[in-house]
Amino acid sequence: MATRLTELCTILVENAHGELAAKIFTILADHGRLHLPALHQLTRIPLRRLKNAVALLLQHHILYYHASYDEEPTYFQVNWDAAYAIIRTRKIAKLIADREGEAAGRLVSNILQLGHASVGDLLDEYGLTPDSKRDSGIDVVDHHMSEEGLVNGIAKDGKLEAVDSEVTTTSEFHSLMRKLLEKGFLVKVGQRTYTAYADLTEQVKDIVIAEYFPTGKVTGPKKAPEFKARVNEQKRKWEEEDAYSSSKDDAARGTFKKSHNKRVKLNGDLPNGLHHDCAVHDVDAEYSGPKLPNDMVVRVNVTKCLLILRSQRLERMVERFLGPATAAVYSALLRSIENEGAAKIKTERDKARGDDDDDEILPTASDARVLENLDPSVDLASTLKVPASMHKLPNGTGSHRGKSHGLSSDPNEAELGIKREHQSDGEDEPPQDKKSAVFRDHNKRLDLIAMHLQALSEHPKGFCVRYIHEKTTCVDLDALANTLVNTELDIMIHARFGKVATRVVRMLREKGKLEEKQIASMSLMRIKDVRTILTELQFHGMVDVQELPKDSSRQPSRTVYLWFFDEGPVVKRFLQQTYQGMSRTLQRVRIEREGKFRAVIEKAERTDVKGREQELLSWQEKELLREWREVEEQLLVQVARMDDVVAVLRDFSGRDTSLNT
Repeated sequence: MATRLTELCTILVENAHGELAAKIFTILADHGRLHLPALHQLTRIPLRRLKNAVALLLQHHILYYHASYDEEPTYFQVNWDAAYAIIRTRKIAKLIADREGEAAGRLVSNILQLGHASVGDLLDEYGLTPDSKRDSGIDVVDHHMSEEGLVNGIAKDGKLEAVDSEVTTTSEFHSLMRKLLEKGFLVKVGQRTYTAYADLTEQVKDIVIAEYFPTGKVTGPKKAPEFKARVNEQKRKWEEEDAYSSSKDDAARGTFKKSHNKRVKLNGDLPNGLHHDCAVHDVDAEYSGPKLPNDMVVRVNVTKCLLILRSQRLERMVERFLGPATAAVYSALLRSIENEGAAKIKTERDKARGDDDDDEILPTASDARVLENLDPSVDLASTLKVPASMHKLPNGTGSHRGKSHGLSSDPNEAELGIKREHQSDGEDEPPQDKKSAVFRDHNKRLDLIAMHLQALSEHPKGFCVRYIHEKTTCVDLDALANTLVNTELDIMIHARFGKVATRVVRMLREKGKLEEKQIASMSLMRIKDVRTILTELQFHGMVDVQELPKDSSRQPSRTVYLWFFDEGPVVKRFLQQTYQGMSRTLQRVRIEREGKFRAVIEKAERTDVKGREQELLSWQEKELLREWREVEEQLLVQVARMDDVVAVLRDFSGRDTSLNT
């Protein structure tokens, strides 16, 4: 494993879990798989403290373990995905909060801090058990984030912060958990969760050989394909067993109900200023649904969050090329695919399973499904050349000329100051006509969505493929991930080597291997200038050259030099440089904190000062604290931007295998 990634993950583990955990992580990263006695010998840590630290790392899934059926010791190894995912904790919590609400974001943030947690423990820590005050009807305080205290969801007494001020009952908590489980933001934790993929593969092979191949022979033209098919079938069976299913994972079928007293707001003689037959009562809704078992253990699904991050990156690309309205339609299309479970990041591990049928079928969504996931306030006609009859207001309602503001359309009456009142369009309209108007607006909005999707399919980037007659759209996510990688490489090469070098790299990527004369002819440049650019790019590892001698003498004058661009080594080089930049930035944060800001930070973090900084800190201390927060924010923003680069180059495409274990 690369040293730069090891350095970065060690810093992340140390910042999150302390020096002891970071030391254990470094030893395992350098030496590979080790059992506890060997780890104790290398780290020189007392055995009791070592076991506690290993348990902490296992709880956060930073380590895998492998326990054989015999009396052999248990071996531990590093989980690189979980170690690096520490840097995305805040990003994931914010992402889910934007998608599913503040309550879901805060719940996910707390689970991320715990690594994993059971439903019963979460209920107990949140004070939602039957014996707690919260579920017995006693009022509780508002649990929104405040400056007094609760940082990252952890309260001063060690209890987890409540999910949200609106989630106050067990039924609401179970409803929120079920929603996150069904959408894939949370996944169940089982014994196989702690096992590395290579060990799982070996276990599957042993089971298949023992059940279907008692002779032990799995090679040959007939046995090998059958053995591979059996192994893939067993893997899919285990995946289905580990996945959440409402039919088998709900502990009990019952109806949770929470009744409240009706409250009527009075405005004068009538409630809310309405007529007696239109009074509106503020009654809390009743929640019903199945209950999750208390012993179910859950954790956050980082892969699902990567899907949403990829969709957001594609949406920004569409907005840059086609505008915000088309980007909103594309976002609804991607969300439709995500909700149906058709979108996934296909890694090399999935491709090795040989699921050829899945490769041929692209995720597809209908226009009606896109309309369901589209924000009704989006003005779809703003960026399209459409007939005047199709121009609608943002909410999909139309406007009529000559009837606005209740004024008369006769100019003679306007000069005399006569204002003729017009009735609104909907006052005398029969109910059937209202339904027809809603149906027409719905169809017009579908037509506008179809026009936006057609524009997306005709774009050179190939954002989607449109089937007009079926009114469906499919998306080739693998090809779009490659487009994101190429775009990111072009941006980085342009920033380092300039516009001309970027054009040369694009040419080599599209045309393949070319000679200097061909490059000069296509780019309309002199050979001397092209040779200078190619030499610089080769020196930094961006391009390479292949020598083809014409005879056995191998003289330069009798050799053809073909220049080419190999994307794989370039991506790895940029990844290593990005890892190093993130490590240096995080180290800079620590240096700044331990420097001139150390005294004021320690004072501001005292329990008697936190939340009362304006009263207890002097003017100089408040200025230093403000300066420290600005410095920290600037450095962490740079880390987040570099993490976006890592996500594009490594995670979205699924082709990088450096983190697979």
